[in-house]
Formats: sequence, structure tokens, C-alpha cells
Amino acid sequence: MPGFLLKPLFYIIKLMTKKPKVAILSLSSCGGCQIAIFDLGEKFLDLLERVDIGNFPLIEEEPDVPFYDLAFVEGTAISKENFELLEKIRKKSKKVIALGACACIGGVAEIKDYQDRKKVMERVYKIVKGIENPEIKPLKEIIKVDFEIPGCPIDSEEFYQYALELFSSKIPEVPQRPVCYECHLLKKDCFLKKGEICLGPITLGGCQAICLQSNTICSGCRGLIKGLDPKNVKKIYAQGKISKREMEMILERFGLRDEI
Repeated sequence: MPGFLLKPLFYIIKLMTKKPKVAILSLSSCGGCQIAIFDLGEKFLDLLERVDIGNFPLIEEEPDVPFYDLAFVEGTAISKENFELLEKIRKKSKKVIALGACACIGGVAEIKDYQDRKKVMERVYKIVKGIENPEIKPLKEIIKVDFEIPGCPIDSEEFYQYALELFSSKIPEVPQRPVCYECHLLKKDCFLKKGEICLGPITLGGCQAICLQSNTICSGCRGLIKGLDPKNVKKIYAQGKISKREMEMILERFGLRDEI
């Protein structure tokens, strides 16, 4: 091959084999979704071989880089620093992926939005002045989000499969099946049939019905299935042995009350 063709060919091959630059970052959160990634064990190491880690503070602080192909963001924007970081991540990332319930639907932090926020602040903090207390919102209501991986925490295996597709520049298709689908496959007793409350019929599956396997109701940490009619949802739960306020409190656990 002529020498003048070798150099452009080299750069073409290099571009074709270039690893995506990835960041795994956190706003205000417990860090549980990042820990779930570590739980992958050898598969986590496999993922690391496929990408160039631009920033992952839970492992090691990296120098700031100008661009990310993918930025996985866990947590909720609560402080001024959180909002500034989120805007910065969006500007420098080709794709932003919301990671976990806090990032996708507001999470536990959103409970305060359903209460008297002033009274809550006074009960929690001795000196309220200077404490930031913004309304809690999913990341998609603050910046453009390209994909969401739900759960509290995320399911490790689900993250692995979605990550492989994202690393290949694909946006995964999320099956719109309820948690009840997985619960039925496991042949677990139905809480609703016993007159108890459970958000399984309206919550997006993919968690292997892990709460139901522990004989605990589904509280909706993975968010709602797309296209749900709120009127039909209310009909489902109107038959249960539970008061309106009890139902509201369950919906408030992960920030779903304002969506129904």
C-alpha cells in the first residue's frame, strides 16, 4: 500500500476503535446506585475495559476533562453546587443518563415537597437561615436527559445490559411491563387480591420483583409505566382496604404522587 494512504487509514482505524469517554457522577444522594455498579464484580471490570473513564469520583478523583460521550448521573439537585454541576455536565456530554430513582423521578428527597416545607426545615435544622430548600425535580425537568435507568437502587444486571448498548451508541428499548409481570412469573401471592395496597400494576418492571420476593409491597421506585391513564389507576386502588391518605403516603415515597 502506498505510504501516503497509510496515515489516513491509521486515523480511520483509531477513530473506529476509540473507546467512549464515560463519567459516573453524583449529586445529592446516598451513593447506592454507584455501589450497585460495583456489585457486578467481574462484569464491572469488563465494562471498564470497554470505556475510557473520564471521571468517577467514587473510585478516584480525576482531572476535569472537556468532553464526555456518556455521563451517568445519580442523585437529586438540591444545592446550588448541584445545579451548577448538572448544567456543566449537560454542556460537556454527548449523552446524559439519569441513574436511579432520585435522578429519574425525584426519589425519597421529594417527600418534603408534599409537606409544609417551612415547618420541615424548622424541625430538621436549628438555624434555618442560609439552608437551601429548592423544589425537588427529576433531572429531565432541569436538563435534557437522553436515557433513564430506574430503581432504588438500580438493578446491577439491568445496568450492565443497558450500558453495553449505550457504549455502542444505541439507546436501549425499555420493555413497558409492570412489576406484576415478574411477580406472576415468580408465583408470589398478590397483595391486591388480599385487599392490600401494592404499586406493582402501575410500576415499571425490570427489578425481578425483588420487594415482592421479600414479601414487601411494591412502592414504585422504578417509576410509572408509560401511557397510564390516572383514572384507571384510581379505579384499581379504590377497591383496597386503605385510606386516601395512606395511598398518598405510599405514592410520596419516591415522588409519584404528583404524577397520578
